[in-house]
Amino acid sequence: MVHDGTFDSFDSGSAASAELENAAEDGNVGPLQNAFGAAQPNGLSAVIGGPVAPGKSYTQIFSVDPSIPSHQYLSYLSMIIPSNDGFWGNDAPNAYPIFDGDDNVIARTIQVMGTDVWDAGTEVNDEIPANTAFLAQVEPNTGTTENGVVAMHPGFMAPGLGGILDATSMAPGVPVTFTSADFTESMYQVAEISISVVNGSAATPSRLINLSNRSVAGTGDNTQIVGFVVSSGEDKQVLIRAVGPGLESQGVSSFLADPSITVFDSDDNPIGTNDDWVATDIGDAFASVGAFDLAADSADAAILLTLSPGLYTAHVGNTSGADGVALVEVYELSN
Repeated sequence: MVHDGTFDSFDSGSAASAELENAAEDGNVGPLQNAFGAAQPNGLSAVIGGPVAPGKSYTQIFSVDPSIPSHQYLSYLSMIIPSNDGFWGNDAPNAYPIFDGDDNVIARTIQVMGTDVWDAGTEVNDEIPANTAFLAQVEPNTGTTENGVVAMHPGFMAPGLGGILDATSMAPGVPVTFTSADFTESMYQVAEISISVVNGSAATPSRLINLSNRSVAGTGDNTQIVGFVVSSGEDKQVLIRAVGPGLESQGVSSFLADPSITVFDSDDNPIGTNDDWVATDIGDAFASVGAFDLAADSADAAILLTLSPGLYTAHVGNTSGADGVALVEVYELSN
């Protein structure tokens, strides 16, 4: 949602609106869009169709004008599935200005971590499949009313208690389990929003510090894929890592045992690949960008490439056969 800085989807510590309740409990953002349209008639909004599977990315283009008051700030909101009333979104409506003082678009990356997940306080977190969206819920608003307030989400029930982390969903037509859905784990990334100029130019180019995506890496349709753009100008040296075993020191037990990384250009041509990084080749690059260390003999993957301006994707290979959590990181070494 693009607005004038006054449209507030929710307030921490206050009761959720009916519009937020619909979005957080059932993924129905229609009422929220209607409220936005009434409050911001000259604002811009869009709905990205879901559910959004781990590792997938979508693009939404807005035409913004710094001279229009309702084109000054960005807000976002999404339901967490499966959940009773979990969601992520920005509490402060003026947290993300679109333009700087010189009317240039502010290119930025917003990382939504597990610590950013909210509980709408509208439905009891019983995690009963019949009450939980994307499990066995067949109609909206079937859970137990909570009458609480918006607060940070406490996390799902522990494994073994019959909750979401033990559940299997047939909603997409094939069995889907959620053993890796504990967003309270250290460094758990829920989503990432990248803002860039696609038509026009910014006076001050932004420098990519750390683009990252953490999700379950599988095979086929479940391959973990992360897209990134090298902006116009000079070629850039980029470090790309697929971390699996290196996550164990961060408290992640269900990591991908032996990831590989392959980078493709916009024509789907492979331009670089690595399986098991070599410390003597690129170890110094880790320190130069502030990346956390990896064991010299680990099965993590990392590659250093010099890329021309354009669109690229990094694909995580699953050479171990068993799915697991992987963290994909992209760092720019030179601008």
